[in-house]
Amino acid sequence: MFKKLKPGESEEDVLRMAAEFNAERAKNPGFQPAAAFVRMDKAPKKSMFAQRREQAKLGRVTSVEKSQPELLQQEAEEIKTPLTSVSGGLDSRKSCVLTNKVLMDEIQENILGDVKGTRMNPSSLNNVLGDLVERPVASIRPVMPDAPQQRNPNKPMSIFARQMMCESSPKPKASLRTPVASENVGSSIVKDAKMAQEIHEENLNILSQMSEQDILAEREKLLASLDPSLIALLAQKRQAKQKPADNKPSLRVIEAAPQPPKTTQPPNQSISSLPDTNPTLELLQQGDEGQWLHFNLVEEHKLAWMRDIPTKINELKPGQQFDARFDWKGVLLPHTLQEDQSSSKALDDRELYLHGAEADRPGYTLQEFFRLARSTVLQQRISAFGAVAGIFSIYNQGFYDQVLTLPISKMFFLLRYGLDDNAPAQLEVVSRALANLLYNETDEVVLDNVQDNAYCHWQPLLKVLENASDAEADSDPNSIAFLQNYMKLLTTSQVVRADVDEGEVESRMSMDDFQLAETDLIDCLLRTNILQRIKFILNSVRPDNSTVESCLKVLIRIARTSLKVARQLANESDLLEILFRNFMPSGDGNGQFYGQPQVLFLKLIRVLTCQHLDIAKSLSKGVLIQRLQLYLFLQDTKARMVRVQIEALRILRCLLLLGIVDRDVFRQFLPALRQLLDWHSNHCVFDGVGGSGLVRQHAAALIVALVASGESGVCDLEGQKLVVEQLNNCCCKWLNAATHSKKIKDFSQMTLLSAALYAASWFSRNGYLGTTSFQIFLRSILPKFVQSPSFVACVQDLALGSVILRRPMDRRHVNAALPNMGAVLMHDYGPQLIVSESYPVHLLSNLWALLAVSLEGGGVTENSLFTALMQPAVLEPLAEYLRELGLRLNRVLATNFFARTELRFVHQLLTTDGLETYLERPQLLQLVYSYLCCLSTAHATQIKSTFQRFIFNGEYVELDAKSLKLLEQTCLEMVYPHIIADNSEPSLSLCYTQAPILPADWPFFQMRLILSNYLQNVQQRPAAIYSENQVVRMTLTFVRQLERQGLQIVSPLEKLMYLMIAFMGPDSQFLTPDLHELLRDYLKDFNQQYANHHFDFDAELVDKARFEPLYYLFVEHFEAASYGDELFSSLVLLPLAQKYDNKWRRRLWSEHVQAVRFLNCDESLLMGGLSAYLNPVEEEPSLVQLYGDALERQLVRPGSVAFRIAQHHFNHSTAVHKTKSF
Repeated sequence: MFKKLKPGESEEDVLRMAAEFNAERAKNPGFQPAAAFVRMDKAPKKSMFAQRREQAKLGRVTSVEKSQPELLQQEAEEIKTPLTSVSGGLDSRKSCVLTNKVLMDEIQENILGDVKGTRMNPSSLNNVLGDLVERPVASIRPVMPDAPQQRNPNKPMSIFARQMMCESSPKPKASLRTPVASENVGSSIVKDAKMAQEIHEENLNILSQMSEQDILAEREKLLASLDPSLIALLAQKRQAKQKPADNKPSLRVIEAAPQPPKTTQPPNQSISSLPDTNPTLELLQQGDEGQWLHFNLVEEHKLAWMRDIPTKINELKPGQQFDARFDWKGVLLPHTLQEDQSSSKALDDRELYLHGAEADRPGYTLQEFFRLARSTVLQQRISAFGAVAGIFSIYNQGFYDQVLTLPISKMFFLLRYGLDDNAPAQLEVVSRALANLLYNETDEVVLDNVQDNAYCHWQPLLKVLENASDAEADSDPNSIAFLQNYMKLLTTSQVVRADVDEGEVESRMSMDDFQLAETDLIDCLLRTNILQRIKFILNSVRPDNSTVESCLKVLIRIARTSLKVARQLANESDLLEILFRNFMPSGDGNGQFYGQPQVLFLKLIRVLTCQHLDIAKSLSKGVLIQRLQLYLFLQDTKARMVRVQIEALRILRCLLLLGIVDRDVFRQFLPALRQLLDWHSNHCVFDGVGGSGLVRQHAAALIVALVASGESGVCDLEGQKLVVEQLNNCCCKWLNAATHSKKIKDFSQMTLLSAALYAASWFSRNGYLGTTSFQIFLRSILPKFVQSPSFVACVQDLALGSVILRRPMDRRHVNAALPNMGAVLMHDYGPQLIVSESYPVHLLSNLWALLAVSLEGGGVTENSLFTALMQPAVLEPLAEYLRELGLRLNRVLATNFFARTELRFVHQLLTTDGLETYLERPQLLQLVYSYLCCLSTAHATQIKSTFQRFIFNGEYVELDAKSLKLLEQTCLEMVYPHIIADNSEPSLSLCYTQAPILPADWPFFQMRLILSNYLQNVQQRPAAIYSENQVVRMTLTFVRQLERQGLQIVSPLEKLMYLMIAFMGPDSQFLTPDLHELLRDYLKDFNQQYANHHFDFDAELVDKARFEPLYYLFVEHFEAASYGDELFSSLVLLPLAQKYDNKWRRRLWSEHVQAVRFLNCDESLLMGGLSAYLNPVEEEPSLVQLYGDALERQLVRPGSVAFRIAQHHFNHSTAVHKTKSF
């Protein structure tokens, strides 16, 4: 099918289409165009006088070819002309005038051309104009129709062509004067009635003279010479003429072409065969359906697309997969729509079934959306992209996890291609879909809600985590990452390689776009020049719709990626200049988006500011600070401006903490802050619902900004005098309202109280005025609030709403190429927010901080508050919460970005005097151990204080002072680098995943050093720093003390591996008497504790070596430096027990048979005794043969444990044929 020309296409497009047409015509000779221009041949040139003679003779323009009726008509006209020419002088004068006019017309035509169109073909003129009917005068002028053109009888004719042929065929014309002659000679072409009558009489005379045989012979001769179709046409006309004429006008009925007999059936039967639900039944039952074109036959196969969809339900097996189908909003539809139980109507929507494949299933697949998204129809593209936007919106909320697998990378490229279209309608929906993919709305909402709490100004970095081999810490031989890397080397091959070739890792620069999208989606997005595209959209296209918000969301997600990407965005000066000019204006514009301050752009500035101090300085050099002042001074209580002021206060807080706003600049903000504080003192309602939640969020943002001014030191004494008194009034008002309420239900209420306690705590401890400005608050309001039912309800909800006590997992790594903050948890009943509406941790943490401040001050206040907090209604839920933490603390969720405040609160509880009395010592130590395994770099100082208070304290661990001090020093050396790294960069950003500093087996950390030193010696590395004797002694003693307190540090297999590592020191100090005795006691306890345990030697251990490669290293070390030690031998023999796989025995007795000579130990050191190695008798023939070979070649010492094992199995086994026994 060829397309027609469109406006704007050039001549080259016309030539291209002509070439395509000629190529198609060359392939198919019968291919014809829909329309064609026909060039009419010009008549041969004649002289003027010859033309005049012909006109005078004929009185008309003759055609090139004349049919027989035309010749007869011409003769009649020639007979008529002399009769009419004898009329008189008047007619002669008229003829002379006519001749002169013709002559003048010919002369003018020769000079000017055929301007009158006299040489135009009358047949073409008749086809365009039709018959021209004039008002009748004395007589009707005859109109001579042209002869029908010759046509190909094999070529079918269209309806229009048949109609034109019927109209152009000769029709009988009746004379008003001679009706009788008209009846007799209606088919004559002679228009003169008298002459026609004469000719008719002459024909009758000729027929009367002929016999009947002659007439029939002439008739047969005439019929043979005529066309049968012409004869049928004349017979039809004769029949139609004989029918009585109807004076009423009627519509012309065009009959359809005859159909094959086998497919035709009476219309009534066709209509009756249709079901009642067929949409065409009502149309066909109307009375005048016969007058419609081609409606005399019901073609059911052409009406099949209008039929009702059969509601068949395919039964799916559990776990069976099927192609996902969605509606136009992106909602995943079930395999088939079930009938609604509450009504008799089926859940059916016609628009969900307009597809070909699987017509009984509703909705559309992703492939169909992809095809629609590349359609030439704009509305189809918009519908497809809108559905994709809905899919991503629901996907980021977690409803499609573990249910649906989406090709994120392919869908991303579809959206990126769609963003290159400049149509505003398509840009709006495509940008919304791209924002739904990249900008996780749930994460951002939760992050904004907790933003105005204490220590919650940190922004997450959503960078794709690199491999451990790429980290800088791997270069430190004593770092945990370095040791874990060495342990991983033992997981893949028996050949130990200590070096890591970084060139083996494929560089991202060499990846293609799809590979990069599968690895890092934001990096791939930047490769597509998305920043330049957004700049063009916002500056040139300027869509005044939601495209602006979507582009800002994409920029926010890009800014959160990493410091490198944030610098790249901050260096786009043209883009930032466009954003500042249009979305942070000085005045109020007329547009909905342009010329208006946009909250999302202010949020983008805040995210960039928190990335690094350099970026914050570059942004503040422009109009940022002036615009913030302008917005904070505006007295506009509309929701839009309130949100703008909230973001302005958050930006001001970040600038204060980074030290960009000095005292002089802050003095310009101080009147606006005091004005806002006065307004909240009068209008902020604590118990309000609905719109008041936004006001409470605004008040919390204002308070934490004031605290940030004090923390940065820019709020001097005068400034604090100006705000502290009014701040005290606000705190008293809001806590008093919370005291009289039954329960705090809204999260904004929690945030407001948390901010008030945070401000009171900081200004009471560090302010210039001290506690003097908060006397009423500290003495009266605060103790009453602690004793109120609303606060007790908050404490009781602590365990229920805790983040680190939940069992579900978060969605941080649901898409490895596009990580998120993990604000959604995957529960069995559906997705849940990680922070609930009644999450009380921020409030309790700030209250406990205020308690610590009060304890330092001394006086009545701290006694009243401490007494109020120490009531059983508060302490018992807290103690139960701590006991639950010791048993089921979720270490994975503890690394979530939103769990930082709760970990800080747990540390506050652990350091509270008197609370440990509610816990037993094993419970307390288990809690401390689990808590230490969750702390990240941001909590490095808390690790140090916890070590000193609980772990390396003689009250809890019975160890000599020297070993305890050395152990504390080695453990703190793991923490100090993280404390330094935490303060190295002037930034307010943290990684979205707070990886713990200490591994789960940190008490055995020194044993990892021994393995590291062993591997380094293999690769010619330096020796250990600490002596082998010190490391093994203090580690085993420390672990034994913790285990006696009820701690389960590692699994039995891991414990066995660490016990084996204790013998792998380079100096073989396990042979020294004191250490050898310690190892003997520890080994006996181990054998006794796990005598009935079945070890899974093929288990995979996280960040540790697999047992198999470590065991063969252990055997090789036994051959080299064991000196036949029985403790060493007992550990080598442990996997050789009969209950384990015989692969361990076969390999030892074949590849390491030389080690068997030195294997010997006391039966008491064997786990399960000697019987565990003798029974049942070996049935493996190859292994029995190895036993016999070792005995025959005397490779084992007689009387040793290895000799007794080989002798017993060889003599008692029936698997092989033996010639002798041993």
